[in-house]
Amino acid sequence: MALDMNVDVGALIKGLFSKKGSKEGASGAPNPYTKIIMAVIVIIILIASYVYFVYIPTQKDIKIKNQKISQIETIKYEIGTLSNKIKTAQEELELAEIEYERRTKLFHSDKELEDLYGQISLLAMQNKLMVTKIEKGVEMPVFAVGSCNISNNKDASSANSQQPPKLKKVGYYEFTVDLEISGNYNFYTGFRNGLAQLTKIININTESIVVLESKGGSGGVKVTSAISTYRLPKDESEKCIAI
Repeated sequence: MALDMNVDVGALIKGLFSKKGSKEGASGAPNPYTKIIMAVIVIIILIASYVYFVYIPTQKDIKIKNQKISQIETIKYEIGTLSNKIKTAQEELELAEIEYERRTKLFHSDKELEDLYGQISLLAMQNKLMVTKIEKGVEMPVFAVGSCNISNNKDASSANSQQPPKLKKVGYYEFTVDLEISGNYNFYTGFRNGLAQLTKIININTESIVVLESKGGSGGVKVTSAISTYRLPKDESEKCIAI
């Protein structure tokens, strides 16, 4: 049966939802397009339900997952960058520790400077010598290559006519210890050998040996010397000084 495509849609819908009465109360003839329209309506409802309940939530879920994937990739990149920085920092730390170890083996720390006098006295006692004088002498900075930048320029800002002092970088500090020791000369040579075997740098700057007269000829001597040793700057204020 051919369908009339020129049918009035308004009349069709009106006929679908209305009943045609008769004098005998019998129902009118069924509309031939009712099933088709109902099928179309059901299909539209199914499509709308799929879009609303399945397609749209799925797209939102996919968008959220894509954002998370993007964030994961960003985090992976940042982790890789941080890993490289940590590796570089560890290498620098290892080099700094090696350099620190090398320096601490050669230079005295504050605590070791306090113990130095005791070490000298103990070494003299072990070699049967008498220390009659031990005191700290002159301390002076030994400058390193390079220069210091002025980080605090309060004096210059308060007085425009005065220029800030020129700072110079300090590598380490050298200080002397004045000694006066008496005893047997052979024992004194053992004392000197003991100083040379110490792990820290100790140099003998000046040395005056006077042989003591004695009836037995025991080889007694009186030694006046000045030894020098070295220490690193204690803090930032000692790393740069005005000249």
